[in-house]
Amino acid sequence: MNAIYSVTAPSGSTPGNLAQCWAQSGAGLASGYTSMTPVQIGGKLVLLGFNKATQQVDAYALSGSAPWVHQTPSKVTLSKGPWDTLTSFVFGNIPYLLTYRADTGGMGFYTLSSDLTASPPYVFAPSHTTPSNGFTTVVPYVSLGAQYILGYDFDTGRVENFSVTVVPSSSGGVPPLLAVNVWYHLWAKGWTRFSFFQLGGSTFFFKINTVKLNVNIDHMQDDPAMGSIEVGSYLQSQLPDAMTIGQSGLAAIIPWGYGEPYLLTYIAASGTTAVYKIHSDCLGWTLLFSQTTFASASLAVPYQIGDTSYVLLYGGGATEQSK
Repeated sequence: MNAIYSVTAPSGSTPGNLAQCWAQSGAGLASGYTSMTPVQIGGKLVLLGFNKATQQVDAYALSGSAPWVHQTPSKVTLSKGPWDTLTSFVFGNIPYLLTYRADTGGMGFYTLSSDLTASPPYVFAPSHTTPSNGFTTVVPYVSLGAQYILGYDFDTGRVENFSVTVVPSSSGGVPPLLAVNVWYHLWAKGWTRFSFFQLGGSTFFFKINTVKLNVNIDHMQDDPAMGSIEVGSYLQSQLPDAMTIGQSGLAAIIPWGYGEPYLLTYIAASGTTAVYKIHSDCLGWTLLFSQTTFASASLAVPYQIGDTSYVLLYGGGATEQSK
């Protein structure tokens, strides 16, 4: 099953809730997607679905009313693969697609045009001094207006930050970018469910450790070359079923107006979906509401249209839960 829910925060005496706007019946999202990413392009919000097995990228227009989601022509071809994951970011008002393959550690950066054509990629080639293979988490994020990529290896604890900058020129339609490793460190093994958010103009992220249970929030220092600092650690007493969420669930930050960070968690076995408001001191969160949605979703995709926040729960993906 695939479904879209609007997310409403409590207001006065009105409780917050998830309201199902759309549930797939017949035509809709294809099965097999292992990554999904929303991209604002050409005045429209487009959802890209990536199938690792076929390397195909399909596109769907998202709207705030019926039909909610419908397929639209996609010309995206991800050359220089095969790739494991697909995500996106905006840099200098230009939408980019970011791909990653764990075997080589390569990252592909593609510009995306308004007709959903992808450029040839700038491929980051890892050096022998800062290997980038084996990452189980690859996340683009912004710190004080500059673009970075975080990579983390669940099995070794290796974590790295990469800066992304513009160079004077490039050839062959390849984006004029340069990725450089700016931080390399060893964390504990077993971190998963990374969820990045902004607070006070700075970058923070939530994560769960499933090797030795720990739920925490880190602050990525404003200069990511200095790495991150744990703000709140061992917060699992505030998150029921933290281990279950870390091992077979999902976590994501809900985009919200006025910069307030809201965290969504999902338990695949039961379909239990909860929304928490993260405290401004990043030492915990408050449960706003918890509801039962459908079970066995493999991806949770939050997005915002106008002033309304939504989450797409996708149940047609790979059965193996991602780290």
